[in-house]
Amino acid sequence: MQLNRFDLNLLVSLDALLREKNVTRASERLCVSQPAMSAALHKMRDYFGDPLLVRVGREMELTPRGLSLVEPVREALLRIQAALGTQPSFEPGTTRREFTIIVSEEAIPGLLPAILQQVAAQAPDIRCRIELISQTALTRLEYGEADLCLCLDKLRLYEARAYPDSLRSVRLRPVRWVCAVDRDHPSVGDALSAEQYQALPHVFGRPSGYSASAEELVRRLFDIELTVQLSVPSLLHLPLVLAGTSYVATVPERVAAMFSTLVPIKTFPLPFPIGEQHEILLWHKRNEPDPAHAWLRELIVALARTL
Repeated sequence: MQLNRFDLNLLVSLDALLREKNVTRASERLCVSQPAMSAALHKMRDYFGDPLLVRVGREMELTPRGLSLVEPVREALLRIQAALGTQPSFEPGTTRREFTIIVSEEAIPGLLPAILQQVAAQAPDIRCRIELISQTALTRLEYGEADLCLCLDKLRLYEARAYPDSLRSVRLRPVRWVCAVDRDHPSVGDALSAEQYQALPHVFGRPSGYSASAEELVRRLFDIELTVQLSVPSLLHLPLVLAGTSYVATVPERVAAMFSTLVPIKTFPLPFPIGEQHEILLWHKRNEPDPAHAWLRELIVALARTL
C-alpha cells in the first residue's frame, strides 16, 4: 500500500463496513451520514480495485478481497488505539481512564466488589464498565471491545477449541459447584444421591449472551445430560427460585454462600465427579505494555489470591 495514495482516516470506515457488511449499519456505528459512508466505500473500492461488498440475494457479502482485509484492518486500528492511549507512566490517583471488564457470575460474589472498592480507593478517576459473560467474550477481547475477562476456564462455553494465540491468561481461584434445594424440600433430607439428583426437576442459568440451550450449557460445564425444566437469566438467579419448590439447582459454591442467609436453601456436594475448574483472567497481548492495564491486572490477581 502506498500511504500517500490512501487517506488513513478511511481505515475507521473500512473497519465498520467490513464488520457490519451494511452501509446503513456502518454509518450508524460511526455516527456519520449514510451518504458519507457510501462515499467512503466508493473511495475504497476505487483504491483497492475491488467492490469489497457485493449483494447476494437480499444481503451484502464480502468479496474475497474484503474478507482478507477484516483481520489486518481491525488489528491495525487496535494497535494505533493502544499506542495513542498508552501513557509512559501511570499514576492511579490522577489518571482518567475507562475499562470494560467481562465477568462470569461466579466472580461476582466477593471478588468483583473487592476490585471495585480498590479501584475507587486507589484510582478514583478510573471508570469500570462491567459486562456479564457471554459466548462472544473471547471475540470481544480480540476486537478490542473489552479490556479484561474474568471467567471460567471452560473453552466449550465460548464455542472455541483453543484460546486465541493473541490472548494472555493467568489462573486465579478454584471453582467448586454444589447442588442447592429448598431447605424444606419434600423429598431431599440430609443427603442427595446421584439417583435423586437425576430424578429431580432442574433449574439452571442461561444468560442472554448464549445461544445454546440450558441443557447444552450443563453439558459443556459438567459433561452430563440433564433435562432442565426451568431456565433463568443467570446463575445468580438460581437460589432465588428454589423456595417452596422441588427444583434442584447446580450452582457455584460462592453464589450459594452469598444467598444462604437471604433465602431458605440447603446445599450438597455434587453427587458426580467433574474435572477441576478455575477462574482465569484473560486479556489481549496488545495491552501488555500499557501501565494502567498492567496495574488493573495485577490488582485483580492480588485480590483473587487474597480472597
